[in-house]
Amino acid sequence: MRMFARTFITLIGLACASAAALIFLPLATVLDPFVQAVAGHVPADHWFELLAAILSDAAPDEAMATLFHLIWMIAMLVCVLPVTIVALVGAVGRAHAYVFYAGVTGIVAAAMPWIVRAGRMNERSASITPAEGHIALILFLTGVVAGTVYWLIAGRGAQASQRHGWRDAQPRG
Repeated sequence: MRMFARTFITLIGLACASAAALIFLPLATVLDPFVQAVAGHVPADHWFELLAAILSDAAPDEAMATLFHLIWMIAMLVCVLPVTIVALVGAVGRAHAYVFYAGVTGIVAAAMPWIVRAGRMNERSASITPAEGHIALILFLTGVVAGTVYWLIAGRGAQASQRHGWRDAQPRG
């Protein structure tokens, strides 16, 4: 019964952490001053013109499918996969430190663009521009948010259930 409860809490923690990251990432991107400075010269109605151009293409279904696929990949690679990997490693390694869950999730989320580049054997996988560094910071913060939410729900509770001290020992006899 204890294993079922722990699995349930872990799944709830992963779902909430992923949802928090999925909310934080677009907000951080839209509200970030650097991103606003780069995209600030583009009026807001231009984005609607771009969307209309995509949809009025010869194959709007294909364009929407590509756009949806891109958003899905970003969401999975940055918001879901890092916290899931860290939760599994933390469960196997019996980690329950906040710094582990928040920090390592942030590092994995920030590293995802370079991991994907390296997987595709891209020659730019070892380089970083200042703009990419800033985006990596946003991805790191997204991972920290996800790791924090997971730790608050599931990581911190693992500490109490996994603690074995001299008071827990069964009497010999």
